[in-house]
Amino acid sequence: MFKLYFLNEWNNFEGSPCPWEVVKLSITHKEGHVAKASLTVVKFSPAKSTYLAIFENDTLLFKGRLSGQFTHHNELTTVDVLNVSPNFESELSNLLKNGGLEYDSRFFQGKEPKACDYLEACNSLFYWKRTSGEIGLSNYFKGTRCVDIGGNYIQGSLKTNQINMPLGKVMVNLKVVWMQSLGGVFNAAPYIAKGFANGVIATLTPQAITSYWPRTDQRLGMGNRQSGYRVERSNIASVASVQTVGGRLATYTKPFCEKTGDGEKTMRCKIHYFKAELRINWQYQQVREEHLVLQGFLNHEQHKFSNHKVRMIPITVNLPISEQAIFFETKIGRDFITYAGKIANSQLVASARCMRVVCKLPWELGRDLTVDDSLRLNTPHLAQHLAQSSITGKITQVSLVVKGLQRFVEVTLGCVIAKGDLQESAVETLEDEVFSNDPLMGITYPKLNPKDLIEGVCIKNAAQEQENYLMLNQFPVRDNLSPVLAEAPTSIHLNMRNLRTEKILKRNFAINLALAEPPTNY
Repeated sequence: MFKLYFLNEWNNFEGSPCPWEVVKLSITHKEGHVAKASLTVVKFSPAKSTYLAIFENDTLLFKGRLSGQFTHHNELTTVDVLNVSPNFESELSNLLKNGGLEYDSRFFQGKEPKACDYLEACNSLFYWKRTSGEIGLSNYFKGTRCVDIGGNYIQGSLKTNQINMPLGKVMVNLKVVWMQSLGGVFNAAPYIAKGFANGVIATLTPQAITSYWPRTDQRLGMGNRQSGYRVERSNIASVASVQTVGGRLATYTKPFCEKTGDGEKTMRCKIHYFKAELRINWQYQQVREEHLVLQGFLNHEQHKFSNHKVRMIPITVNLPISEQAIFFETKIGRDFITYAGKIANSQLVASARCMRVVCKLPWELGRDLTVDDSLRLNTPHLAQHLAQSSITGKITQVSLVVKGLQRFVEVTLGCVIAKGDLQESAVETLEDEVFSNDPLMGITYPKLNPKDLIEGVCIKNAAQEQENYLMLNQFPVRDNLSPVLAEAPTSIHLNMRNLRTEKILKRNFAINLALAEPPTNY
């Protein structure tokens, strides 16, 4: 005998009896969802509380929250009750936070992750007990208990069919995009000075150096403001004399002959030395992208006589700005690969549960079954359909139905297709180093020294070269030395590494997972 009680509190059963007379009752529980009760009653009266409990004698069958919407037809009223506890959201949140489900939030770029995202890399489902609303996890293939059912009473109700094709292959297209950003400041003057003899800037034409020496806040690099170089501080000053380890440097050149009228006289040119500072601020920004195609295969028996079904899973992850020029070779990159592999394997294995079996059971046998149970059917009738006398499957839906004096339980099972005979192919394991055949351009390492940025310093016509030039081009070729020096002024060319961002730098990877096997151990 069924009894209905109104409850003012979820866990307090000292409520008042419900006066409704039930004509028809069904309690349906589908995996991954909360249970639902639908009642068709006569003598309907407004509900006196939020919650309703359904008992059979002293056994609690269902407890839930009244929907508040009632459908009236003739003298009958349909009432829906949902098994949603007051602590529904907090219990779900605690389940997700306790670490029982492997979840990598970096794959999901939204601010608030969805609950279903936590199930991407595992073959589990959320499970709510229909009598308490308590939430837990249920395996996709195997219940916490397996109940054996035998006999011919299921013969008239047994239905079997294949609901979909198992996957032959899953391809995860994982694209990771980020901005590599580097920066720093260095003094280029010492590197310029090394291009001169004795490591000191020396010239016979000082104005040629001071006029073209970069100024503070000047952009460098062919006028392109995206070159990445800017002068932070600059100054150049002449010094009267320079003392080195080998002694004091000469302040004049060797004597030269200059024609004056009908005679000649000797003269020397002054050597100008400079002490300089050239602090350059550099900024490197480069968009980088690494694309990994990870594919896995399922070993199912239908591959022998049907085409493989392929599922594509595109995943794009936008990382924050980083100094790194590589990703998949790093530890976090390997974690990404491992997680993507679990997603692919989870999809493959889940597709093997593609057979559906539906049957009706007597009330006494099926009343206590849940969607966290497995069921093993043993009947000779199965041999006519599946060439076997028993079949085992995870309960995916259970419906308790009461129509007047008639009571029965309808159960739906999800069953796994048989294993195939595919052989293991060559597999690149995730523990091995991941390689890319694409050339890696740009800056590949985050810590740079000035020598990494300066490709070269070209000094033309330093003091010593100018002195040699004067020796070769003096009288009688020229009448004085000034025009000769004007032909060979000192120039400094500082060649810097190109930091301009011209295009996205891409790398491509491919990995094959180990052959996935359908779960057959019940």
